[in-house]
Amino acid sequence: MHPMSRKDYYLVLGVPREESFGGLQAAFRESAKRYHPDRAGPGATRKFQDIQEAYGILSNPGRRRLYNRELEQEEISVHPRPEPMFSRPQFRSEPLMPEPMSMLHGFETIHPSFEPLFERFVRNFTGKNIPKGERLEDLNVEVIFSPEEAGRAVTVALGVPVFYTCRQCGGSGRDWLFPCVNCHAQGIIEEEETVRVCIPPMVPDRTIIEVPIHGLGIHNFYLCLHIRISR
Repeated sequence: MHPMSRKDYYLVLGVPREESFGGLQAAFRESAKRYHPDRAGPGATRKFQDIQEAYGILSNPGRRRLYNRELEQEEISVHPRPEPMFSRPQFRSEPLMPEPMSMLHGFETIHPSFEPLFERFVRNFTGKNIPKGERLEDLNVEVIFSPEEAGRAVTVALGVPVFYTCRQCGGSGRDWLFPCVNCHAQGIIEEEETVRVCIPPMVPDRTIIEVPIHGLGIHNFYLCLHIRISR
């Protein structure tokens, strides 16, 4: 996570910082329902308390303005930035409809290794083997532009992995007496949903753009794009 002492309540609720009051309400209801201890168990108590605390601050206009100023000041003082999980020498994209870059299969460098990252993605959809106290983490992606690319508006397209129960075997991993060929006996099918992030023109080097992805069913990650301008 960011090396900050202050909680990022926007990330707790999984909303962008410019979210409307109605959007905050909707996100709060969804998160509170998901992590209520009566439903998620005693292990979710801390998460549920964080959600209530976040909504209490952000739903009050005055407290939200003060919190935003304090958060921005604290972020400016943070150095160094986290090491990107994903990086490649150069990201090439066109302004309109770029080809998505696969999060798990299209980058040259992944930290940590592929296996634990893959398992963490899968847990969002199976609910199995979730470590006690697992919390939201930033998924740092390094995006490198040339000065020419940075001078104009660019859309970065990222293919985020999502998983569905195999229809062939109903999630059992077996087709009658045999391993299911459709899902390779895993019981789930991996697909990708495209997340497109619009990068404004004249974006400064080392800009960080945060993108919630809870709408895809992913609640233990959020995207954190680190913009780098090659010289």
